[in-house]
Amino acid sequence: MTERLVTFIRRHRQAVEEELGDRLPLSSQPHALRLNEAIRYSLFPGGKRWRPLLTLLGAELAGARAGAAMPAACAMEYLHTSSIILDDLPAMDDAEVRRGRKTLHLVFGESVAMLAALALLNESYALLARNAREVGNDGAAARLVEKAAACIGANGMIGGQAVDLVLQGEGRGAAALASRNLKTTALMRLTMAAGAIACGAEEEEAVALADFGESLGMAYQICDDLLDELGASDVLGKPAKQDARHARATHVAELGIEGAQRLAADLVDDGVRTLRGRFGDRSEVDLLADASALILHAAAQRTVAAA
Repeated sequence: MTERLVTFIRRHRQAVEEELGDRLPLSSQPHALRLNEAIRYSLFPGGKRWRPLLTLLGAELAGARAGAAMPAACAMEYLHTSSIILDDLPAMDDAEVRRGRKTLHLVFGESVAMLAALALLNESYALLARNAREVGNDGAAARLVEKAAACIGANGMIGGQAVDLVLQGEGRGAAALASRNLKTTALMRLTMAAGAIACGAEEEEAVALADFGESLGMAYQICDDLLDELGASDVLGKPAKQDARHARATHVAELGIEGAQRLAADLVDDGVRTLRGRFGDRSEVDLLADASALILHAAAQRTVAAA
């Protein structure tokens, strides 16, 4: 990890953690304690918080103060967390471990887990609209909610999950991969652009950020495929070999380990070139390149260790 990326993370990580706690969609109802406990359990302790940090970085690249995009950053983490709660359910991946401990439904039951996911999902919409209004950019509120709904909806995360379920055991080829990738790429497009849009970014800036998010999301999914194939559950913090267990289409299955690694590296290079073409040689572009390289490096290390 480069020193400049370490500095950025140190500057914002604690604020992200505090804001995530302060903005939790907790119920004030007298008998909702179990729900509130489940929501807290799902968020804390969290992962690396890449998504909120990337949202802040995207806002900075578009000329805003990173802190001004904090509600959008929290919304991205809530969206991500809601998606993995649902993804882990017995009807989906039937996972037992997430972030190094028991999955939410195993601790609180499936019904409470689903309600916690819905609470986080709904709050994300409110946070996006609120962010735009807080910085005096009222016109972006509806635009952000529409983009979030598209990201999550039938041609986004939900559609990708639906295809993933249908193709389990038989899904191979480019079409299956493209549909499955929606679960990751749709959210990463929104992650990169949401804070910038809330803070008044121009349309071309938002498109460039979203396009980078597409490339990074694809590379991230490829790395996730590699780690699922090569990593150990105790290191990953979630079950390994899930893709093989569900007979999913993966980049590793289609391209092999080396081919998947090459594609991930090419995608990141293309994404960084897109950013440089729109924003020039800004320090924030260098930070995004550093973060992308770190994701690729983690997968490469696991590959070497397994060889």
